[in-house]
Amino acid sequence: MRRLKERAKVRRRTYSITTCPEAKPKLLWFFMDETKEEQKPKDSGDSAETARRPPLPLWAKVLMMSVLVFLVAIGYLRSTHQHAENVADIQEGPSDVPAADKRKPVPDIVLTAGPGSNKKLSDFKGHVVLLSFWASWCTPCLIELPTFIDLHDKLSAKGLVIVPVNVDESDQAAQFVGDFWKTKKFPFPTFYDPNHQGADSFHVDSLPSNFVLDKSGKLVAQGYGANDWSSETSVKFIEQLLNETAVVGTSQSGN
Repeated sequence: MRRLKERAKVRRRTYSITTCPEAKPKLLWFFMDETKEEQKPKDSGDSAETARRPPLPLWAKVLMMSVLVFLVAIGYLRSTHQHAENVADIQEGPSDVPAADKRKPVPDIVLTAGPGSNKKLSDFKGHVVLLSFWASWCTPCLIELPTFIDLHDKLSAKGLVIVPVNVDESDQAAQFVGDFWKTKKFPFPTFYDPNHQGADSFHVDSLPSNFVLDKSGKLVAQGYGANDWSSETSVKFIEQLLNETAVVGTSQSGN
C-alpha cells in the first residue's frame, strides 16, 4: 500500500544519511551545532587545551545517528502493535491459542475477487480462515505465499479457507498477480483491496500481515512477517481450530 511504500522510502533515506558523508541532514547538523556550543569557553579563564579540543569524528556522529534511528524504530514498532497484546502470535506455536471467550470480533470487510465479484468475510463463517494481506513489491510475501499451498492441500478438506488479499494498486495487480498465480499453481484465488479499506480496517501497517479466524469468525491469532505455513507447528495450530465445534453468531463488526 502507498503508506507502506513511503515508509520504506523513508527508511532508505535514513540509511543514506548514515552512509553518505556528503549528505548533511538537519539532525546531523543539530549534533554538530550542539558540540560547538559545548566547546565554547565558559569564561576567559578556560585553558588553551580545552579551546583546542577536537570535534567529534564523522564516524562517531554517524554511530550516534544510527543508534537514534534504531531506538525510534523500536519504539514505533512496539506502539503500533499494542492492539495485538491480547491476541496469540502465530509464530508462538499452537499452545498459545486463546480460549474461545477471549477471542475478538473482526471487521466484516468486503473482498473483491474480480470485476463485479465480491464477498464478505462473514461469508466464510463455519470455516477456519487464514486471512493474509500481501503485495507484489513485498519480497517476504512472495516467499510466504507458496507455503500456503501445502497447508491448503492438507487441511482444506477439513474446513480451512485461505484468503490472500492483494493490496497493490489496480494496474500493478493486473500486471503481476495473474502470471504469478499461474506460475505457482495456487489452488485458491486471491482477493483484492486496491483502496486499502480492508487493510485499514485490520490496522495493517506491515506486510505480510496474517490473521487466523475461528469457525465463528473471531480473531484467534495474528502475525507480521513471513511464516512457514507448511511447517508442522503451523499445521497443528490450524488443526486445533478445525477440531473445535463451530458456534456461528454475530462476530464480525461493520466496516
